Amino acid sequence: MTLLGLNGTAGQQDALSALLASPEYTTSVQQGEEAILSNASATGGLRGGNTQNSLARFRGDLLQSVFNSQFNRLSGITSLGQNAAAGVGNAQLSVANSIGDQLTQQGAALAGGAIAKGNVGQQGINNAIRIASAVGGVIAKGNVGQQGINNAIRIASAVGGVAGF
Repeated sequence: MTLLGLNGTAGQQDALSALLASPEYTTSVQQGEEAILSNASATGGLRGGNTQNSLARFRGDLLQSVFNSQFNRLSGITSLGQNAAAGVGNAQLSVANSIGDQLTQQGAALAGGAIAKGNVGQQGINNAIRIASAVGGVIAKGNVGQQGINNAIRIASAVGGVAGF
């Protein structure tokens, strides 16, 4: 942001000064100007207008190149941060989905247990009724009396108690 001037002109000037003092820029200026002068000397055009024009434009063009290079590097760093944030968000979404699935499975297991318990209770009642009916049938046929009826009630109660009632 400072390099682009978004933090004020003083900050931008400091950022550009830092680029001008960087080894990347100073080494490139030295090597580039030596190459221009060496080429002009070899061709006999050391004092020619083309050489002077090349030297005049070289530093500005190089600064623009170094600026663009620095900007692209900084832009790449911000992309890394954005990608990391997106990765964290996706990981959290995955965790939330996994927790939701586990809670759903837990609910299904609890519901299945309640249904099974209800089925056991109903089965116990049905068994008690069958036993009472069988005993009652024996009592009716054999005229066993009050003791037989009491035994049938105790058996039916015991079976119902086993079933959880």
